[in-house]
Amino acid sequence: MDRASAEAGDMRWGWRCPLCETDVSVTRDPHSETFRWKCDDDDCEATGFGFTSRCRARLALREYRDRYENVYR
Repeated sequence: MDRASAEAGDMRWGWRCPLCETDVSVTRDPHSETFRWKCDDDDCEATGFGFTSRCRARLALREYRDRYENVYR
């Protein structure tokens, strides 16, 4: 994914988990000073971490969702 030209969309809202359709939180990790996204459902283990910004975390989540939705097509 070419991050320089990627469109993040409306950054006021998060996106939904590709595995369970639950809202996803994007937070800053105080220990590594990077950003991560994590599904808000306690039973779901979907997560992404190590992103340099909140925007990049959301872009990665969208990219993961697109790949996951295309697996069974």
